[in-house]
Amino acid sequence: VVDDWKAKLWAQVLPQIRVREDLAVRSEGYVGWAIRKNSPQLQAAVTDFYNEFAKKQGVIDYRLAQFMKRIKQVTDASGAAELTRFEATLALFEKYGKQYGFDPLMLAALGYQESQLNQSARSHVGAVGVMQLMPGTGKEMAVGNIDVTESNIHAGTKYMDRLMTRYFPDAHFDETTRAMFAFASYNAGAAKIAKMRTEAAARGLDRDKWFNNVEIVVAEKIGIETTTYVRNIYKYYVAYRLIVDSQHARDKAIRKMQPGG
Repeated sequence: VVDDWKAKLWAQVLPQIRVREDLAVRSEGYVGWAIRKNSPQLQAAVTDFYNEFAKKQGVIDYRLAQFMKRIKQVTDASGAAELTRFEATLALFEKYGKQYGFDPLMLAALGYQESQLNQSARSHVGAVGVMQLMPGTGKEMAVGNIDVTESNIHAGTKYMDRLMTRYFPDAHFDETTRAMFAFASYNAGAAKIAKMRTEAAARGLDRDKWFNNVEIVVAEKIGIETTTYVRNIYKYYVAYRLIVDSQHARDKAIRKMQPGG
């Protein structure tokens, strides 16, 4: 249950959402700014800003349009074609996840966010393959031809590990948080994220936590594209975790039904 304006916004990003405007928990609700009592000058300034700038000049619609353009839509990672690509690459994510200290399903989720696990994917700036690596980065990692799926996944994982070692040597991350910072660095640049981590600490936030801590500063200073990118990956990770856990439970049930199980 959300406000109607939020539902309509998310319906543009997730087309399968059905907005039930005929069902309402409340009606005639208003969205507004909360200001302290007995502050007529502040109230007047806020009202003037809204009427003369935000509303009249179409700033709200403009900013909303820009916001929608910058968000990469969440897609269904559990479709038949998507699962086929996932199953075909999972062993590689397991291999290099173990080598570089990343959860394999986290790596798979990154690959899905970048290319939908499609090695044939090429971006308009020249990024290549599952991990959408630039050729220069692939050459620097020196693990083989990034036009080949295994080398592409290896290079992308090695690159993230190098970023974490170089830019976050003093960090005390758990496995999940390390992945979140690695993904943010992969997207926005590790130097920028390291700077945001320092800024978060200065604000009294936990610099070793991503969600609701460093991501707040990143959203403010760098933009929501990076924080949305990381959250999308985490959503895909949850989807993959559910798929794998379901498969394990099914296999276990089948073994129990067999003679001697």
